[in-house]
Amino acid sequence: MKTNLPKQWLSSTQINMFLRCPKQYEFRYIKGIKIPPAGILILGSAGHSAIAHNYTQKIKTHKDLKTSDVLDFFAEDFDRRVEEENPIFDDKKPGELKDNGVRVLDKYQKVKAVTIQPKEVEKEFAIEFENVSYFIKGFIDLITDSKELVDHKISKKSPSQQDLDDQLQMTGYKLGYKCLYGEDPAELRYDYLITTKIPQIKSYPTFRTDEDLDEYLELVGNLVEVLKTGSFYKNTQGWHCSQKMCGYYEKCRPHKVNKIYDFITKGV
Repeated sequence: MKTNLPKQWLSSTQINMFLRCPKQYEFRYIKGIKIPPAGILILGSAGHSAIAHNYTQKIKTHKDLKTSDVLDFFAEDFDRRVEEENPIFDDKKPGELKDNGVRVLDKYQKVKAVTIQPKEVEKEFAIEFENVSYFIKGFIDLITDSKELVDHKISKKSPSQQDLDDQLQMTGYKLGYKCLYGEDPAELRYDYLITTKIPQIKSYPTFRTDEDLDEYLELVGNLVEVLKTGSFYKNTQGWHCSQKMCGYYEKCRPHKVNKIYDFITKGV
């Protein structure tokens, strides 16, 4: 079955979802079925908004907001998202996640934000191509006046360097930066806000070569051709395919939901 792209542009979220499970992509972008986000995603979104709120005004003022103002902005945004998006909370209650966010943002403002002068915040880019009807779209969290490209992550634990070096999102960001400015950024970096009992702020430089950018473009081109076929198979192998990790699980695999098996052990 031939189909058109659900949008005229691709984002990192779309690309990663298709690579994870084409059927999940079909539910979300072809059929338009939205599901409540996980609570941890609400924490991440509200945290990003609070960081952007501070840096946006700092472009002109060259001064950070009071930490209390940033934390108040975060708390209000977190509460609004909980009310509007009805997220799913598993191991931690909303109040616990919110408290974690307050603690880690408090530390970020005091130890990291004070060292940064932003040039652009949530900078939109579009990567266009000749003779095709689609483009790649994204938003870069932060570009500093030193030409550093920074992506913020809020996480329960530290990442592995290998995972960061392989993330397609950052590859797309570097390509977007080159389209915007005609040059490479001085540095690619992840700034992690880690919500451990004692919050941690860690920076992880990463690298992308021209070969990485070529691979990314080849992947996107191939992905578009696959999307046009309308072939959305289920990828049931991996951590993502479970009731806990996939909000479409009950629609996709109803015969597996809460299945109880009786095992008979025979002697050998």
